[in-house]
Amino acid sequence: MSRRVKTAEESARRESALAKEAMRTLLADSTAPRDPRARGDHYRRHLADAHRTIEILQLRVKELEQERDKAKADKDYTLSLCVTRTAAEEERLAAFRLARGKASILAEWPPGVPTSMSNAIDNIPDPKPKWSR
Repeated sequence: MSRRVKTAEESARRESALAKEAMRTLLADSTAPRDPRARGDHYRRHLADAHRTIEILQLRVKELEQERDKAKADKDYTLSLCVTRTAAEEERLAAFRLARGKASILAEWPPGVPTSMSNAIDNIPDPKPKWSR
């Protein structure tokens, strides 16, 4: 399986990463003592440091994920408080119809008997949409 290089930038990045890794290996080997027992202790120290670094980074990642989740929850809550244009338009129309119906009922006399004024109120057209088309 061959790894196809897509761009010169990716190739340069890959070469740079390989060079850094080779430099780290060379540095670790050059600082290691010649005695095999001391060499093992040396590598164990490096390994312990690496594990500490990994634990610190994992804690930081966990904190960042919690911050991200909190920000998402805040955003979702804020969006839930917003009213959409269509919902606002529907409520506006419902309020108008309710007011028109109540006015029509109040204009009837005796109660329950339609009058010309209550019929005229019932014939008032719905308002034109204000926020939607």
